[in-house]
Amino acid sequence: MSSNNLSEVFTAIIQPIVEAAVWQALNNNSKEVRLGASGDKAFVSIKEAAAISGLGSSTIRLYIRKRQLQAQKVGRRVLIKRTDLEAFLESNPIQAMPDKFLT
Repeated sequence: MSSNNLSEVFTAIIQPIVEAAVWQALNNNSKEVRLGASGDKAFVSIKEAAAISGLGSSTIRLYIRKRQLQAQKVGRRVLIKRTDLEAFLESNPIQAMPDKFLT
């Protein structure tokens, strides 16, 4: 087997592996960019809280209005302490539906 054929075989084997790794890295980075640097901030906006929790902005506002989630108003902005958001999410887990309701 010539070295040229060997390099072609090697390229055919390695190329899909490298492409998959690059796509995975790009997807992981794009998720971090979408969420922004909110992972480091002590306070988050309603929009950021919705993205972190997977809830809608209106749902976050509803829980604030019901006084179930603490928030502070700073000027026109409403800010939520990250630790308060995490505590709220941990104290209100989603209950799984019994199997009899799923069939």
